[in-house]
Amino acid sequence: MDNKTPNTSIECTVKQCEHHCGSEDYCALNQVRIATHEANPTVSQCVDCESFKVKAGCEGGKCV
Repeated sequence: MDNKTPNTSIECTVKQCEHHCGSEDYCALNQVRIATHEANPTVSQCVDCESFKVKAGCEGGKCV
């Protein structure tokens, strides 16, 4: 059972993230940092959640 408290202001579907709230698609953090890796971001693929931390057991592309 996941004991994280969902922050309903931050929706998230990245289940491989340490901060994801398990069965609820929310982040457990109070705030997140969103950044870009492009000089001129124009589409959503140009931005990243820099608060992402891979969940234990999800290294290498597969979660156990």
